[in-house]
Formats: sequence, C-alpha cells, structure tokens
Amino acid sequence: MHRKGFTLIELLVVIAIIAILAAILFPVFAQARESARQTQCTNNQKQIALAVLQYVQDYDETFPMSAYIGADAQGNARLVAVYDVLAPYIKNTDIFVCPSYRPGIDWPQRVANAPGLSAFPALATFRYVGYIPNLGLFGENFCPRVQKRTPVTKMAALVAPVNTIMLFDGYLKDRAPLEFYNFLAMARHKEGVVINFADGHAKWYRWNGIKNIAPNTEFPTPATAYNGQPTRVGAGGFYYNWRELPNEGLLTTEAQLQAVSSTPSGPNGPYNDLHGVPGTGITDSEDVGC
Repeated sequence: MHRKGFTLIELLVVIAIIAILAAILFPVFAQARESARQTQCTNNQKQIALAVLQYVQDYDETFPMSAYIGADAQGNARLVAVYDVLAPYIKNTDIFVCPSYRPGIDWPQRVANAPGLSAFPALATFRYVGYIPNLGLFGENFCPRVQKRTPVTKMAALVAPVNTIMLFDGYLKDRAPLEFYNFLAMARHKEGVVINFADGHAKWYRWNGIKNIAPNTEFPTPATAYNGQPTRVGAGGFYYNWRELPNEGLLTTEAQLQAVSSTPSGPNGPYNDLHGVPGTGITDSEDVGC
C-alpha cells in the first residue's frame, strides 16, 4: 500500500506551531534560569551578611570600613576594601560575584582609574565583585594620604538593623571618584535588586519598592548630619532612593549606568542611592577631615 507523505501546507503548519511554542516557552525558560540565579545571588548575599556580623562580633560591635589606606605584606601602601577584610570569613571570594553579572566589577581596575587614588593600588586578594557596600554604614578612611574619612558605625548606633542596608546588587562607575554617588544600585534580577541587611537577612526588592525600605514617616531624617552639615537625603525624604525622571526609564546595563548623571546633590544625583543609616544623620557618606 502506497503511503501518502506530508504536503507542503502541512509541513508549514507544523513549523508554525513549533515556532509559536518556542516563542512561548523560551521566555519561560529564561525566567526560570534567572529565578535560579536570583536565588543563588540571595544565598551569596546571605553568606556575606553573616560574614559581616562575624566581623562585627570580633571587632567590638563595629562595622568594617568600606575602604582605607593600609599596606600589603611587604609594607607597600594599598587600598584595602571591605571585600578584603571579609574574605577570611568567607573563604571563597567567588561569592562576591553575582551569577547574573559576570565577570562583574573589576575592582583593582576601578581603583587604579579612580582620581586621587592611583598611588594606592588595590590589595588584590580578589578581583571581581558584584555587590556594593552601603558607604554610609561602613565608612571609609583615606587619612593621612587623602584628607577625608567617614567614621565607621557601631552596631549599637543602628536604630533599625532590619531596615539598614549593608550590601546590594550594584555597579561602580569607571574612571570616577570612589564616592557614594558613583556606587549605584543595579536592577539585574527581573527589574529588582537583591539586598542584605544589618540583621543578617537578604531579600529581593523591585526597583520602585526600594523607597519603602526606610520611609521617612517611620525614620524621620535629622536636619543635620554628624559632621554639622545638612543631611543629604533624596526625594520625599527617603533614606534609600531610586531616582525617577521623565523619559529616563529603568537603566539596567553597564553602559547606561556608566553614562547616567549622578552627582552629590541636586536634580541629577545621586542616582540609585542605597547609602545611609535610617533614623540617623548619616544619609550617605558624609565625609569629614582627618
């Protein structure tokens, strides 16, 4: 018995059905993969949070500095970062890299390109990072080489550890000063950011929900910062902000974040600001002299 083959029309219908199914299923698969990476990122940040709290217990309830001028084993001046001091508590520095943002921020390269700090290379116990520290919480000290510092914070000074950000998914601008307004949040997980907090928990927030972490109604902003200057606080008096301007949209790529205007104050800054300690006069990184 002679078997009749498929006609051209039938083959085209089958191909069209396969194409439709692929168009439906591929985004679903991509979302599932991203959900898995988001879960891994949350686990990374949870481990980093626990490392910070271990450090705090070892150092008289004091948070580590985000950066300071130290020295390597040979006595050469080096810029020591919070990642360097946390590395012994973590053992695996790959945890500093977000699975949705590889290879991540090239930290030694950023330090080498930062104005005013080229004489102080990074300590280089690691290379890539994907998470940005809250500079208002961790502080910094470039004295006496550079005349500025932000005092570190004691755990006892936190009004609400559960609302105080420690590290978050972020991007550090290249060839820019190592200042809070160049350490930007980066929504790379389904238009959201994974954040860890000073009580040790880690959680995903959609970009437009960031301002609800520490609303001004619950944590009124003091008019004066600890350095005697007016506190630098964003729109609506929120400690943590995601700047929304007409036609700007959600910026999610390195190129977009590198190009966006971000300044210490005014209508252009700071952009995606997750720095500060709610309920205190520390809203960003308020520098003082040495």
